[in-house]
Amino acid sequence: MDNEVVLKVENLKKNYDEVEALKNINLEVHKGEVIVILGPSGCGKSTFLRCLNGLEKTNGGQIQFGAHGIIEKDIKWAEVRQKIGMVFQSYELFPHMSVIDNILLGPTKAQNRKREEVEKQADELLKKVKLYDRKNDFPRKLSGGQKQRIAIVRALCMNPEIILFDEVTAALDPEMVREVLDVMLELAEGGMTMLIVTHEMNFAKEVADKIIFMDEGTICETATAEEFFENPKSERAKRFLNIFKYQN
Repeated sequence: MDNEVVLKVENLKKNYDEVEALKNINLEVHKGEVIVILGPSGCGKSTFLRCLNGLEKTNGGQIQFGAHGIIEKDIKWAEVRQKIGMVFQSYELFPHMSVIDNILLGPTKAQNRKREEVEKQADELLKKVKLYDRKNDFPRKLSGGQKQRIAIVRALCMNPEIILFDEVTAALDPEMVREVLDVMLELAEGGMTMLIVTHEMNFAKEVADKIIFMDEGTICETATAEEFFENPKSERAKRFLNIFKYQN
């Protein structure tokens, strides 16, 4: 992690009719930083990630994407989405396309890169996640953990500056969770800038440079992983962690 600010969020707001989903969110993300976003269900975590990728239209505030400038003023969302990747809980793989064709679609169509170049990159990444032998299979032949690893490879092949992970292990059987988290840990160790929404508390402790705790559409607390888990400041965070400790 260095001091370069790659994403700066100022007074971000998101409403659903009369409901304030996000209230004046402010955040700086530094290059190589791994930020884990925690909080109870419905607190705005996933909505926040989707706003950072332009999948949700905001109702106020602005997002500055490093040297690219302010989004929608200096740089359009269509270009931002090529540089801020996102991996979803539900994989979002096309069932009628093979693994390799799922991976190549974005880079070849959106970025106009040559298939041979992208496939070489994809092959290396598939080997890293131990799925090279499945490159010509269709998604229906893969386990949930394998599909999620493919979704991560697909995001990486766009050569993003930041990757957003939205509850990527929530739909997986317990034995499949670790294989996905290991891939994410390796990305973190390699210096990838990441924002991660998760309920995997032990993983959060392991991977996070910074914990953001959200409740009712606001950021209640920002701390290092050690500070947050050992000595949370807000009463809401203390209650949240007590539930986690009780469940474990």
